[in-house]
Amino acid sequence: MADDTTRVNADKRPVGSVGRAVGTIRYLAVLAVVGLTVTTLATSWIALGKTIELVRSVVDDKTATDLLIVKVLVTIDGYLLAVVQLIVAMGLYELFVGEIDVPKWLDVRSLDDLKKPIIDVLVVFLAVNAIESYLVAKEAADAMQSSIGAAVLVGTLTAYRFLSAKKA
Repeated sequence: MADDTTRVNADKRPVGSVGRAVGTIRYLAVLAVVGLTVTTLATSWIALGKTIELVRSVVDDKTATDLLIVKVLVTIDGYLLAVVQLIVAMGLYELFVGEIDVPKWLDVRSLDDLKKPIIDVLVVFLAVNAIESYLVAKEAADAMQSSIGAAVLVGTLTAYRFLSAKKA
């Protein structure tokens, strides 16, 4: 029987005051959700600035085509990063606080579900930076070094993503 200091959870197991206190700590995840929401807004603002800069480059017609393509990719990358931050914020809320109305593909059941979009955006970010470094490098050795470094990181992240998906 449950007394005044004990309640029964959904599994019909008693939860004492310590259990309630520990269970309440999960609401600290709201701080992460708020922080990620702020960074999502900031990243979106930066991406909007890059969009304006891109449009100016196109209108002024002063940027080489290769660099213009990199500017497009960097702009897309900014928006992609903002969306990933939003996905992680919503996922943390769902995992620790409560259900929210999201599309089925956005259902988050574990922290591993949140790692996937982060790794995916990192791969894109590394690839875009490698392309940019390649195009602006003054020396072939610098371009090669940057490209090899990015390739190693992309390969490592891709292998991790593949192996963790296989494990699940």
